[in-house]
Amino acid sequence: MTPAFGFSVGDFINGINLIRKVAKALKETGGASSEYQAAIIELKGLKHALQHLQALEPTEDNLSHVNAIRGMALACQLPLRDFLTRLEKYESSLEPWADRTKYRGAGRKARWAVEFAAKVEKLKALVAAKQISINLVLATHASQTISLINTRTKQEYGTLMSKIAEQRATSAPRICRAHRK
Repeated sequence: MTPAFGFSVGDFINGINLIRKVAKALKETGGASSEYQAAIIELKGLKHALQHLQALEPTEDNLSHVNAIRGMALACQLPLRDFLTRLEKYESSLEPWADRTKYRGAGRKARWAVEFAAKVEKLKALVAAKQISINLVLATHASQTISLINTRTKQEYGTLMSKIAEQRATSAPRICRAHRK
């Protein structure tokens, strides 16, 4: 058996893949800037949606659902906020109005491609799992709210119909007497 030293074929393949990834990141179109901007738009949209969920006002009928939704939204907001804060340092190199000179920002673009692009995908996967739970709780909440409204509507309709019948019963004799005179 020969002792292992130096570089293996796998090391060369990994090196070539890294070079491809960095070269793609440095391209003007479809590179790190485009990926960064798409990720920022998606993550800020998610942040906005989570803020709306966090701001839901509970009633006595939906307190447990709203608290569950708020808790899940908060569980997504914290890692998202931290991640967006870490991405701010890339803004000057990768935003749409960034300086497009050839080498300026190349380090940030390369680091984005190697390090943060995978982290964005990992964060999306984490949030997607929680988003499924939030959607399930929201759907359950909507279903229960519709059922509650339906039950109350039926009760109010029954009460209203009995009041109308009662009103007819008490006013009919008076109307008949008024017509006889």
